[in-house]
Amino acid sequence: MKQLRSVAAAAALLACGLAQAAPAGSIFVTEPGADGFNINTLVFNGSSYDIQKLTFDFSSSVTEDGSNLIIDGSPWSVVSPAGGSALFFGSGAVFGFDFTNFNTFDTFSFAWDPDSAISGSYGASSLDFLGATVTAVTTNGVYSGVFERVGLTLDVSAALAPVAAVPEPATYALTLGGLMVAGWAARRKSKQA
Repeated sequence: MKQLRSVAAAAALLACGLAQAAPAGSIFVTEPGADGFNINTLVFNGSSYDIQKLTFDFSSSVTEDGSNLIIDGSPWSVVSPAGGSALFFGSGAVFGFDFTNFNTFDTFSFAWDPDSAISGSYGASSLDFLGATVTAVTTNGVYSGVFERVGLTLDVSAALAPVAAVPEPATYALTLGGLMVAGWAARRKSKQA
């Protein structure tokens, strides 16, 4: 019975050591497919935390000409979150925005002219977004998502979810130490019996 308690204690230590608190809520990035030449991207912060940085990575998307989307110049029609600002950074297939005060339930949008990596006159559509990733750094963790088609429509959306944190080496050491102590206690009890 005491051995069972030792194993249970070791399992509890393992669970506590490896469990990571994950941010709650979701962040949605949508691209309506019916907007023609201008790509108008909307971000909704449904998380419980401020968004500090948002990065779009189109290097894994595939366009009709077999390359990937890139941003042509800078975005326009930028609508910053209420009471905050959005500062554009990057170029090519990877770009994004740094934010101040992108709070829960705030939205942010911008328009841009995506071209393909091999054609400056490529007429991109929302379906060229498929497979691209969006990453948001928040005040309590990192969220990430991939653009997917919304049903049978031309709309695409990325639902960002918390990225699981990788435990630090100290967490592994603590867990291993707990398991060793539990094993030693179980062995000692079996020798005494």
